[in-house]
Amino acid sequence: MTTEALSGLAAAGGAALVAAMATDAWQTTRTRFAALLNRDGSRRVEDQMDQQADAVTGTAEHARDEARAALVPAWRLQLASFLQEHPEAAQELREAIAEVRARLPQGHRHVHVEVRAGRDAYTATHDMTVTHHHERGDRSAP
Repeated sequence: MTTEALSGLAAAGGAALVAAMATDAWQTTRTRFAALLNRDGSRRVEDQMDQQADAVTGTAEHARDEARAALVPAWRLQLASFLQEHPEAAQELREAIAEVRARLPQGHRHVHVEVRAGRDAYTATHDMTVTHHHERGDRSAP
């Protein structure tokens, strides 16, 4: 799997994980991601998820999407690092993402994620809007 594909999968995983925080899907999501990420048997990841979920839950409801969005980049990095160490877990992460998305309430399926990748990088997901922005010196086609 290419670095760009792993990065896209990690971004989707981070977005799915934080989208479930402060929803009825949280406990199932927490259990699924903890089983995936705690390959060493520690509870560090579970503790991290619990602290962040508590922070989102403690945020005023109208600001929860912003709180979730702030957590996505860190989870993208953590999941990308995890996938580099455990590339065999990519399919399990895909399945976890699909399960989480199926459990989320309709209004909680959108989290803004910014992914920067090379000209020929692609990603696929459900209910996604892609906007291409040209940066100075970028000659790639939209």
